Amino acid sequence: MFEVFVLVCLASDPNTCFEIEDTRGPYETRNQCIARSEEMREFINEMPDHTPQAYKCVHNEIKTPGVAT
Repeated sequence: MFEVFVLVCLASDPNTCFEIEDTRGPYETRNQCIARSEEMREFINEMPDHTPQAYKCVHNEIKTPGVAT
């Protein structure tokens, strides 16, 4: 299973960054995880002063989809 995290920085202060964890996952495939990261990026782009910088899909051994630990 894969969990997605997105690194977001403030446009007004690029040194102020934080990580956003997805609340829908985990996902069975890396491609599903990447698709979710793109969805999250689109949402973040709509937020004033926030810029998505990077994402990562982390593989873990969670066996039940939709149950974050």
